[in-house]
Amino acid sequence: MKKKLLAILVVVLTAISANAAIVGWNCDDDGDGAIVLGGQPAFTQVGEGENTEYTISWSCVQNWFPGHVEGDFITDTELDPTVWIAETVQNQTTAAWVGYHIAIGMNKTFTISPSVIAPDYWTFIVTQPTGNQALPNNNGTGWVGYIDYYVGTGAPIAVNESGDFGFKVSFLGGVAFCTEQVPVLVPEPATMGLLTLGALALRRKK
Repeated sequence: MKKKLLAILVVVLTAISANAAIVGWNCDDDGDGAIVLGGQPAFTQVGEGENTEYTISWSCVQNWFPGHVEGDFITDTELDPTVWIAETVQNQTTAAWVGYHIAIGMNKTFTISPSVIAPDYWTFIVTQPTGNQALPNNNGTGWVGYIDYYVGTGAPIAVNESGDFGFKVSFLGGVAFCTEQVPVLVPEPATMGLLTLGALALRRKK
């Protein structure tokens, strides 16, 4: 009897410490042309058991914003897999980018790692998901978190150039997800001129 209880305990503890295995996935842009994926995303696995990490990665062109990428992960159990969502985004908007805003929504609770992928010398802020939020691209309500990137001491991403962005999420079992991606553009010269004039006017008043 003791041996049987011990065997059951070992099985339970193994199940608790293991992560769910991802057995299927889907991912694509939403078809409105704001973001266009350049071919099928790649899906890779590193490690085994509780140390397993997955990466889904793609290259895309962003023509305007907001842009959306949608997909889902199918797991074999209701445990917590960890997935890197990584992308190389080419700037085909009207100006260089000095920031980038990504909202990630899921239909189940999840967390975002404080470690992210960012362009060289850019900074970032991770905002953990909260529930009962409007999901990106009008997909109902769920949990939504944010990664805000800032140019920092790095170089802006000019038109026709690309930047690497990515983040790691952990979630409970199979989920559907959607990202909303909005670059921060360098102001046009006319706008910069108005801002400068406004600053000068304020200095004169002081």
